[in-house]
Amino acid sequence: MNHIFLVILFAISAFGCSTATTPGTVMNGDSVATVSPQQAQEEVSKAYSQFIDVRTPEEFAAGHAARTRNIPLDTIEQNLDLMRRDEPVYLICRSGSRSAKAAEILKNAGFAKVFNVAGGTDAWQAAGLPMAKPTP
Repeated sequence: MNHIFLVILFAISAFGCSTATTPGTVMNGDSVATVSPQQAQEEVSKAYSQFIDVRTPEEFAAGHAARTRNIPLDTIEQNLDLMRRDEPVYLICRSGSRSAKAAEILKNAGFAKVFNVAGGTDAWQAAGLPMAKPTP
């Protein structure tokens, strides 16, 4: 009887406490969720979310997804205090590679809700989602 109880307890602890994600998200092996540009746009239009573009300032100035704030990947660790740990963070770059690296940095720094936008700004633009105009 004790063995059955232990097996059930192990099963509950191992499988019963999985991390819930937003419908349509894909979890990679490192537990960073990947969301589509459409899903990210829907989520960042709500209150209490952060949308960070990790490209260089020059890339950002040439045009970026609406509502993004620029914190380049090479400065993300020095700027963790600019982001709230208690709110979801959506990360975007040109194609999704740099934002995936930034997502890992945030996860390792204790941010609980980190999302990488699949395909980056290229996919965002291809989907016809709002872009901020380039700065002169």
